[in-house]
Amino acid sequence: MKIKKKILNTLIISFTTIVLALIVFEISYRFQIFDFYKAELKGLNSKEELKSEKPKILVCGDSFSASPDSYVKVIKDSLKEYSVINASVPGSGIVQHAIYMPGRIKKFKPEIFVYQFYIGNDLFDISHPISSSKLSFSRKVYWWITDRLISLSFLNFRFAGVKYNYYDDAKVNDGPKEKELFSIANYSNREKLNYKAETGLLENTLYLLNGREKDLLRFEKKFKSMINFLDPSTRKVFIVIPHQAQVSEYYFNSHNQLGADFKNRIYSADSKSYPIYLRLAKLCDELGFEFVDPLDQFRLIDATQQLYYSNDPHLNNSGSFVLGIMLANRLKQFSNN
Repeated sequence: MKIKKKILNTLIISFTTIVLALIVFEISYRFQIFDFYKAELKGLNSKEELKSEKPKILVCGDSFSASPDSYVKVIKDSLKEYSVINASVPGSGIVQHAIYMPGRIKKFKPEIFVYQFYIGNDLFDISHPISSSKLSFSRKVYWWITDRLISLSFLNFRFAGVKYNYYDDAKVNDGPKEKELFSIANYSNREKLNYKAETGLLENTLYLLNGREKDLLRFEKKFKSMINFLDPSTRKVFIVIPHQAQVSEYYFNSHNQLGADFKNRIYSADSKSYPIYLRLAKLCDELGFEFVDPLDQFRLIDATQQLYYSNDPHLNNSGSFVLGIMLANRLKQFSNN
């Protein structure tokens, strides 16, 4: 009996310790008691840029922005009169941005603020669907927990190099990108996983169906709380990166083969026909953001020059350059006014 009691006490103490440690870590993360994304900030910006006395352009986004070779580099090269600070984090979304960006805003006091939104998963990452029979039990548990304990998704992000299983596209092996011809086997794993969870993900996002309107409301609430830290004089830009299936029939057919369910030809519909674009444009109008929608230009250029990878949902070098030039030209207009 003494041995059993001792084992039970040890288990209780261990469980209590783990729970308390998780609570402390969650609080530390939510209130950014430490700079949890310091490594990303240093990795995407030089010491000179971070310490520069030049007026600042602050960029916030996910893996489309958080790369040394993303469109942000084009902005840095084009607008030398500014210090362009890339505060993006791969695999992040508004849940993370609302936590760490207030500190970045207070530190850099930007004259121009650029926020990047991605149609493909910025609502999906707010609320992960876990009812699909195609998902493993461990995946469902992981998403259910990390939608509530967001510090755990940060731990997974930080230690993603150890195990890619639950990692969301950030710092992923470039293998899929190197394959020029589309292949289900070669395509980025995250996209296939997302379609297992929600086959109608893209249209649910575009048309705000099956709970995605609720996620947009959460986005709007967190977004407003984040930008409250901006100075009223800050010029603001909101860029919406379209999913590649919106851009051409080639990408559309690829995602159909990956498991996406489409009821509409989203590669030919005008963005103004989508409720999410209308809502985001309205939000930007209310908050004083310039709303940038590159969909039409992407479609025009992609017809002769591929802007996305064939086996990865991200922009390739050409796509990043096109987006960078587009944004740099918009930002130059700010400078001239």
